[in-house]
Amino acid sequence: MFAGGGTLGHILPVAPVARALREANPGIKIYFVGTMKGLERDYAEREGLFTRAYYFDSRGFRRGFSPANIVALYKHFKNYFKSRRLLRKIAPDIVVGMGGYVSGAVVAAAVARKIKTAIHEQNSVYGFTNRVLRKKVDKVLLSYDIEKNEKTFLVGNPRLSEIYRRYRDQIRQVDEKTLLVVGGSRGAGGINDLIIGLKDELREKGIKVTLITGNNYYRKNIKKIENLGDDFFSVRPFVDNLPAIMLSAGAVVSRAGATTLAEITALKKVSLLIPSPYVAGNHQEKNAATLAERGAALMLKETEMNRENMLAMITELLENKTLRKSIINNLNFIADIDACDKFVNQLNEMIDK
Repeated sequence: MFAGGGTLGHILPVAPVARALREANPGIKIYFVGTMKGLERDYAEREGLFTRAYYFDSRGFRRGFSPANIVALYKHFKNYFKSRRLLRKIAPDIVVGMGGYVSGAVVAAAVARKIKTAIHEQNSVYGFTNRVLRKKVDKVLLSYDIEKNEKTFLVGNPRLSEIYRRYRDQIRQVDEKTLLVVGGSRGAGGINDLIIGLKDELREKGIKVTLITGNNYYRKNIKKIENLGDDFFSVRPFVDNLPAIMLSAGAVVSRAGATTLAEITALKKVSLLIPSPYVAGNHQEKNAATLAERGAALMLKETEMNRENMLAMITELLENKTLRKSIINNLNFIADIDACDKFVNQLNEMIDK
């Protein structure tokens, strides 16, 4: 059983692992627990990955005192007891937490029922749920080398393996001035506004732009957006298959969520990372810094983001051939294309014990 949710990032790494497990064990039953309102529900139903999926009403905690935290705490305990009943019914061999508050309830219930447990941390710093669970579970699977002890195993991000294997024959260095701008599955208003404001300057430089705004931003700004499109500037609310769009980009401007970084790394794309300052533990900045410090991306903090910086860094990414070659070489060095196999091997070891 896998548990996680709230964003697509919590289910996308599960997909290649589930497929690999099913390929090796045709009769295996794989279950998933996600959230009612997260994007993972549509994805799971569309892909048909699981024997059965369950969805809980899970709420996140806000910083500081808030009445909403009382509701979130109530939901968490309710989901904990619901998880215990579900685990008693299904009796899985292993429960794997993929992050998000819903995974906390499910994994904690599995620990209480003495079921084998693991968690996977995609980011370069533990999220709240995984930070709490990591001392209680049997294995901690990591995408970044953030902790070393007898429980931790560096496996990488299975999403990277999946994207590399799916598109490896199509991966190429795109020399055209084509820019993909994406703010993650929920969008990024500040980045969208700035790129739209730079439309004329980018056009003058011969840069073709595809801007993925996120559904919420698109709906709220439809009147501003609907007349923007032309041969040089394309605006879309959302895409189901971002890597397919990313393949034809000469450079990418993006947030620094773990899943997007896995896709950028797998496809060897030069990128400007603008980490969201609104995420728990500031984990996106740490993710971006990990790549930037290794020469595998450029990073721009949102507090430093303005027209001049954005235009200069985009131009540098698209026109500086030495920089582009260096970034691609460094991405080749850090990309762990065997991440999915490593993840599955760790689960198989737990089953065999």
